[in-house]
Amino acid sequence: MPSRSWKFRAAWLMLAAAAVLIAGWIAGHPGRIFLAAFITYALWHLIHILILLRWLQNPAKKLSGSYGIWADIFNSICKLEQKNVTQKERYRSMIHDFQTLTDAFPDATLVIDEKSNMTWFNRAAGSLLDLSDPDDIGLPVTALIRNPEFSEWLSGQRKEDGKLEMPAPGRDETWLDVSIVAIRENQSLLILRDISELHNVERIRRDFVTNVSHELRTPLTVMLGYLEIFQNRAEDELSDPLRRMHAQAVQMQLMLDDFLELSRLQAVESDGEEEVADIAGLLRQLQEQAEEISRGKHQLRFEIDSKLALFGISSDLESAFRNLIVNALKYTPEGGSISVRWTDSSEGPTLRVVDNGIGIPAREIPRLTERFYRVGSDRGRKSGGTGLGLAIVKHVLNEHQARLEISSEYGVGSQFVCIFPSERKRI
Repeated sequence: MPSRSWKFRAAWLMLAAAAVLIAGWIAGHPGRIFLAAFITYALWHLIHILILLRWLQNPAKKLSGSYGIWADIFNSICKLEQKNVTQKERYRSMIHDFQTLTDAFPDATLVIDEKSNMTWFNRAAGSLLDLSDPDDIGLPVTALIRNPEFSEWLSGQRKEDGKLEMPAPGRDETWLDVSIVAIRENQSLLILRDISELHNVERIRRDFVTNVSHELRTPLTVMLGYLEIFQNRAEDELSDPLRRMHAQAVQMQLMLDDFLELSRLQAVESDGEEEVADIAGLLRQLQEQAEEISRGKHQLRFEIDSKLALFGISSDLESAFRNLIVNALKYTPEGGSISVRWTDSSEGPTLRVVDNGIGIPAREIPRLTERFYRVGSDRGRKSGGTGLGLAIVKHVLNEHQARLEISSEYGVGSQFVCIFPSERKRI
């Protein structure tokens, strides 16, 4: 039966009150009869309130029927209850579909809350991490994946995106690529992908490059030695070919050196240990090297905050800074100026290398840190660049959680800025 409007209920109540008053007036006791009717009406409401309270305490029982306004109330509650049941069934079906879908994923998948407690995992995660339901549900994921690097990475993902590569717990031969995706305000999806095969291929590639580079260094050194001797004794018709051969051999040697440096930096087990690096002393040594390379052909200006140090790997930082300064010398014509500044800023310790050299076209800037990428083959050939210098710089900065900002205008000059996080600052 459809619910009555409040106007109908008010009119019905007024008519009932008038009828009681008329009956009381006819009986000669209007006050007593009205009071008795009011008490009866109040008791009727009280009984239905108790029925509703009992049902709320035990919703499993069916809400008994009634009439009048309470019939409308009970009918509305029953409709809401039925709607909730239908909605719960739909949600249960969606959760079941989601679990069935994720169980089919080959990647281990876990759901964690804002406190990093695990609330759900799929079949692949259970197999990979030896998890059991419900024993491990509700436990911190850092207690299930015991890895200090993972714990540090996970806490950082609350603020920034990124991925992590690490060995699987208890399975050093298995390597995982870990990523995280926010699915709700207080929930995240943790995905662990087995990349052991890719990791092994990368290790083989790295070992191959390292071994080949080492093997080529000796014959190249011998070739360079003989070419230098032949150049000094060559006749006029042979001097130009020998000079070109020597230049190409030197170029190959530089590329091998960069190959070895990049392979060292990318090694999983790096020999370098983080320490308080004396950046001021490091830059003064690079300044002396730059002056020796320039031989007075450039205006060099170094501004160094001698009190500002950095927590990191000194040898890697020296390699990155040297590449930036040498690049500035290579691509700045004679008479040009190069400025190197090491200062503290609001964003963190900052190295700024600025030159007024030939500059870089804007369309080329996004690809500068790619391996072997050079802005124009003629430019790279004339300068002796290998295309690995900025890749080395980018890798070192990534390892120190720093970023590289490049700005340039073709024909005007370039600026390379290395910005390190404030947490690495030491004074």
